[in-house]
Amino acid sequence: MQARKRMGLSQKQLGIKAGMDEFVASARMNQYERGVHTPDFKTVLALSTVLKVPTAFLFCVEDDLADKILEWSASI
Repeated sequence: MQARKRMGLSQKQLGIKAGMDEFVASARMNQYERGVHTPDFKTVLALSTVLKVPTAFLFCVEDDLADKILEWSASI
């Protein structure tokens, strides 16, 4: 959610940009963000591309570590 909001995208917009059907994009992204379902790796790759974050960021549980991953990715 942090990366999505940083990009100024709604759940639906992010889902569509990641290749999801527009009719299910919002619901699927909502389920991913709430932890109800987990995206497959192909979807994680698409989301990381749209959000311009490393895939590791999307798997991060700790906020401090997520911040470090973003710092690292900005430096390369």
